[in-house]
Amino acid sequence: MNNIYFISDIHLDPNNSEVTDKFINFILEKSPDMKELYILGDLFEFWIDDKYDIEQNNIIIKTLNNISKKGTKVFLTHGNRDFLIGRKFTKITNIEILPENYILYLNDTRILITHGDLLCTDDIDYQKFRKFIRNKLTLKIFNLLNNNIKNKVASYLRGKSKKITSQKPDNIMDVNYKTVLSFFEKFKTNIIIHGHTHRKNIHETESGGEKYFRYVLGDWHNAPSYIIYKNNKIELIDI
Repeated sequence: MNNIYFISDIHLDPNNSEVTDKFINFILEKSPDMKELYILGDLFEFWIDDKYDIEQNNIIIKTLNNISKKGTKVFLTHGNRDFLIGRKFTKITNIEILPENYILYLNDTRILITHGDLLCTDDIDYQKFRKFIRNKLTLKIFNLLNNNIKNKVASYLRGKSKKITSQKPDNIMDVNYKTVLSFFEKFKTNIIIHGHTHRKNIHETESGGEKYFRYVLGDWHNAPSYIIYKNNKIELIDI
């Protein structure tokens, strides 16, 4: 176990066995070499309640628990689909939940890892909704509902989100250049790794004489990929 892996936007769904099998096979194949695994959000297509969704995703829970027991340290950043993952999930899987923006040190190199939605500031409607839906009062009210109602609310919001997203220009759905530069400056790093946009790529930017690198992970429904940190190098690899 020597290397460090990063994945994002797997969007696991109990009704989609193809992606589930792809994820499990990836874990089984790579885990013997996996010192640490960072999941940068949207591991699941949706997550409304620890108790309910743990039961629905039992095979995934067991898979994550098994690699943790064998020595792989697993970390998770909340995504926009699974930000309700809570303490029961972390206890069962032995996964540590990281802050939405987290600085990782790899051989004295500062790397910012984040889901990526906070970089998409041109999507003003989404940013407003994000702020509302993650408000403590909103979450408190939502958690009082039974699972049947939670499911209906979640399904409605997903459907509405897909409809609105399909009508938005592509540039609005991507990161904002100035916001990205502000994150490089704020977190004093030259490297950002994120997902969310589903636009797998490596971006190199130069500003003020400095070079900055942004690694974007693809989603597992269309462009499955992972990043490996090996021999002091970062590689973005297709699955």
